[in-house]
Amino acid sequence: MLSWMAEKYDGHIENFAPAAQTDDFFALPDALRRILSQSDGVMETMRHPVTGETERVGWIVYPLSEMVRWTGFYREEYGIDGVVFSDDGAGNPYYLKPDGKIYLWDSGEETAAADSLREFFE
Repeated sequence: MLSWMAEKYDGHIENFAPAAQTDDFFALPDALRRILSQSDGVMETMRHPVTGETERVGWIVYPLSEMVRWTGFYREEYGIDGVVFSDDGAGNPYYLKPDGKIYLWDSGEETAAADSLREFFE
């Protein structure tokens, strides 16, 4: 499941049950739909250096409910044209535009981040 993503994170990811099919208020791009059909969000994990237990770090890919929530917010507040699927760890969202390119919204400015989800995760 999502082996290319697991490879990028050296296996330090947690997958979940697939997202339920939905007719939410936006059309979900195929690339995100494929990820969510395997896992409703992908969490980065790490092994605690003392206890050795696995701990959650943060979302690599939001679950569908968070995509809906943050996409609605950024569309309404800032007029972005895309689906928010993750953030940079400092609260600035990454979003996938209809043309398949990834952008970062930071301090009211849009910055190109990658030409595709695959490139984004490489």
